[in-house]
Amino acid sequence: MKNLPRSKLLYALVAVVVIAGYFIFFGGSKGEIKYVTQKIERGDITSLVRASGTLKPTKEARIYSQINGTIKEIHSEVNDEVKKGQVLALMEGPEGLSGDVEYFKEILKKTATDLEISTNSHEASKRLYEKELISREEFNLSLSEYSAAAAAREKAQADLDTAQRKLDATRITSILDGVVLEKNIIIGEQIHPNKSEPLYVLAENPRTLHLISNVSEADIGKIKEGQDVLFRVDAFPDKHFSAKVKRVANSPRIKNDVVTYDVTCLVENSELELKPGMTAEVKKVISTKKNVLKVPTAALRFIPPKSSAAATEAGENVWVLKQGKLSPVVIKTGISDDFHTEILSGPLSEGDKIVVEYTISGGTNKGPGFALPQPKRF
Repeated sequence: MKNLPRSKLLYALVAVVVIAGYFIFFGGSKGEIKYVTQKIERGDITSLVRASGTLKPTKEARIYSQINGTIKEIHSEVNDEVKKGQVLALMEGPEGLSGDVEYFKEILKKTATDLEISTNSHEASKRLYEKELISREEFNLSLSEYSAAAAAREKAQADLDTAQRKLDATRITSILDGVVLEKNIIIGEQIHPNKSEPLYVLAENPRTLHLISNVSEADIGKIKEGQDVLFRVDAFPDKHFSAKVKRVANSPRIKNDVVTYDVTCLVENSELELKPGMTAEVKKVISTKKNVLKVPTAALRFIPPKSSAAATEAGENVWVLKQGKLSPVVIKTGISDDFHTEILSGPLSEGDKIVVEYTISGGTNKGPGFALPQPKRF
């Protein structure tokens, strides 16, 4: 017996697959279509915009060294509450910093005395010159001596200020009231101004935090300052926290051609349960309506089976059954949550049943496209 040509064998296999697929997905021409319906209800609907976010301090300070030196004392550790100006650590700076300050203090005293003498002398010369009792050259000499004394006094003050700043830099202090998030030094460590890692990271009052979330460009127009926000964190999966929108950024973030905008929310953290760095699942409350007529959102996504006489209809919103047959009903919709959409107008009433999906051949197979995703309606 001769083998079949390869091309004919391939065609036969394709035909088998097509026939099998038809019966699997459509149940054959004799498959029974059953429609699943749900009732139209009346109740509340809250429209939300979902996003992911991160908790951050309202203000964060990173403290670096301004001079070379060695850490000799540490006064504050992670989680310590600190006040502005409080000493966090002490370091030994270059030799002679204290001596430099005292030296320039003496220089400043001397130059201040010289300037006072020179000022008095110049004022006297000025009066004599105005009465033409001394020459122009004598007056100019007194003016030159006064200018030199003033410059020396100014330089001495600048030298003292520089020496004092270097000495003060050996005292690592807090620049805000808050809490220590990070401490990256140990006693005896050599540090320098070019150290990339901060010596300390401080956060302002941890009882108030910012929640920063990224909202897509499609939803950003719905976000307004003052809106309520609900969010949850992995540390407390069964608890919802609240916040309020504080600021909506105008500058976009673009990553992989996706445009988002930062939305900053203010979070009250009086119990100190929330910590900076926690990620959050965020729900921004856009609007809430009470006691409205609402339809299951699945009904708006329903697409009739091709075998239905109504399959050629288009442009309708929902479908109802009349004597076992699909019939389209035009409605106008309002806001939507995850499960229901508001009905603004249309010939439907509370308790009416609408089709949300269908099954074929006793429910073993669901019809194709019964839950085709569509944009969420708000």
